[in-house]
Amino acid sequence: MGRIGFPRVEIPVDDPERPLVPATDARQIDWVLGKTPATRALRRRLKRELAAAQARWAAEAEACGLTRAMEQEADADRRVAELLAAAAGTPARSLAGVVAKLAIAAQWSAREPEADGGPWDVICGALSDLTALMTDRR
Repeated sequence: MGRIGFPRVEIPVDDPERPLVPATDARQIDWVLGKTPATRALRRRLKRELAAAQARWAAEAEACGLTRAMEQEADADRRVAELLAAAAGTPARSLAGVVAKLAIAAQWSAREPEADGGPWDVICGALSDLTALMTDRR
């Protein structure tokens, strides 16, 4: 992957003082150059070059196993999200159950501290459980 580089093209700009603008998506080419007839030939050429670079990247990613690894990572992420949702949505029936929920949240947040929603759904569920368990004991 390092020998072919990330799939992108450099868009030339009219101002020689400004650096070239990188584009990793065909829409970026249109955004930078506009859709005027004067830029049509350049936009087409850059989009062909970008498509060729993306095809090379995809072929290399497949050949070295990156594509499969990314699919497996996405599958694992979906499974983790399902398990966290189940932990957050399943009422604990004891203090040990609440402890288990909090342990899940702590372990998960230690590995994914920036994830959206994160352990907070599980923690909020555990707080609801504690409140319910305390109410039931009175």
